[in-house]
This record gives sequence, C-alpha cells and structure tokens, in this order.
Amino acid sequence: MAAGLAIVQLLPPFPGIRWARHAIGVPLILLGAVVAVTSYLEWNANQRALRRGEPLRRSRLPQLLAAVIALVALAAAALSLASR
Repeated sequence: MAAGLAIVQLLPPFPGIRWARHAIGVPLILLGAVVAVTSYLEWNANQRALRRGEPLRRSRLPQLLAAVIALVALAAAALSLASR
C-alpha cells in the first residue's frame, strides 16, 4: 500500500500519459488491502486447524503477490516506454 501511495503521490507524471501513475499505483494499493484481509483470514483458519490437530491449508497468497507485482512491473515498463 505504501508503494502504491508513493507512486501516485510522489512519482513525476509520465509525459503524455496523465493516468500512468494511477495505473501503476492503484493496483498496489488494492493488493495491500487484499493481502491484509486474506492474511487475517488465513491466520484465523490456521489457528483453528492447529487447535483441532488438522493439517494446514496451502496458501495461494504468494502466487497472488507474485502475479500482481509482475503485472504491475510489466505495466510500469510499458508505460515508461510509451511515454518517451
């Protein structure tokens, strides 16, 4: 979330593409919110499973993080090249 806010507020505008900062920063802000909620839900489920002696579920959060960050990086690179 902090990276997204920093990009939206502090990154200089891309020449010719006024919405580029938002296209890069907003997905990161949303990802931060999703990670916060998902992390709590997974922690809660893990605590319940541990108390019951059940196996822990496999988390998909690392794949989600990697995919979104890779997509944002590709978008940032494309917007950077397109603005030149």
